[in-house]
Amino acid sequence: MSRQYFIGLGAGVITATLVGAAAVAQALAAFLLYIAPLPLCLAGLGWGSRSGLVAALAGAIVVSLTFGPMAGIVFLLFLGLPFAFFCHLLLLSRAPDNTEGTNAIAVEWYPVSRLVGWSAVIAGGLAAFVIVALGFDETALRETITAELQGATGAALDPEGQLLTPENIETLSATFAMIMPAIFSVGWMTTALLNLWIGGMIVEASGRALRPWPKLEALELPNAVFFALAGSLAASFLPGSLGLIGTAFAGAFLVAFVLQGLAVIHAATRGMSLRALILGAVYLGIFLFGWPAIVVAILGVAEPMLNLRGRAARNLNE
Repeated sequence: MSRQYFIGLGAGVITATLVGAAAVAQALAAFLLYIAPLPLCLAGLGWGSRSGLVAALAGAIVVSLTFGPMAGIVFLLFLGLPFAFFCHLLLLSRAPDNTEGTNAIAVEWYPVSRLVGWSAVIAGGLAAFVIVALGFDETALRETITAELQGATGAALDPEGQLLTPENIETLSATFAMIMPAIFSVGWMTTALLNLWIGGMIVEASGRALRPWPKLEALELPNAVFFALAGSLAASFLPGSLGLIGTAFAGAFLVAFVLQGLAVIHAATRGMSLRALILGAVYLGIFLFGWPAIVVAILGVAEPMLNLRGRAARNLNE
């Protein structure tokens, strides 16, 4: 058996171990689940897509043996197969036609912008799967959240019962019922792309990179992503499960435009003496408050019309 299969096997076992540890160590569950995909990314990006697929299958088998077949299927759907697919896409390449008759032919790698689009589709699709599988509509989801806030979860958040009054619980339940699908898709997509980015940086630093790692400022989303965002936003106003599914996809495609907005900011601030301060303030604002991401997303949506990166490049060259 070649080395890439051994690496994939080990990465799958490590990922399954992290998932299992998250089920036991509740205090660290969020952190462990957040970094669980990283070994899959390292195997796929450093040793090839076959290694990533072996890691996905090995992790699913370990989880199945430990927690049961259904847990293994969930692992495969939500972790294994999506990350194996992402690694496969990132390593796709082709040599363009040598129309100029020169000997040097640059390899074209799969555009990261399309991978971002795929990640949004998968994130929305997984959220839709959860909604359909659990039979949720907005009313059922609101009742579930209300029961949690009135039960053990509410007691843990508000032991004295001063904040979670019946009126506040009703308001919170209605609000979370509307945005919960988007929270899921945004969280999954952010986790996926961040792990891919960290994995790419690690394999590049170690000399194992199988492709040149792309720069964020070059991200340019296909026009189809804009129409997908518009359609999902319109669908989010539909009643029942369809509205929840539309909200899930809208949240995921919004993340894609947040990334394009960040790409614009990275390009527009190139050469500025305060670039590090500006970028730090933007990222810190998104992390602490959340709402600046909406402004950045609007910038990303407007970029094809404003061409801010092109203007910044011309100003830098003048």
